[in-house]
Amino acid sequence: MSRSLRSLFAVRMLLIANGVCLIAIGALYVRYGARPAGLVVGGVLVAVAAVLFACLPLTDPYRRERRRANRR
Repeated sequence: MSRSLRSLFAVRMLLIANGVCLIAIGALYVRYGARPAGLVVGGVLVAVAAVLFACLPLTDPYRRERRRANRR
């Protein structure tokens, strides 16, 4: 499966932008939301943002070559 650099870059930018937006919205929920529900919703949003940031290494175009070089 061939992946173009442009598409990987676009996916990476979308992951970063969505993660930043979710962190900002989660922080607003924690700060201004009702106490029990605001903390839960804010925590879930920040956790989803962390998952998005954890997916960033999957958009590395040279990941496959590095893995092959380490096997030798």
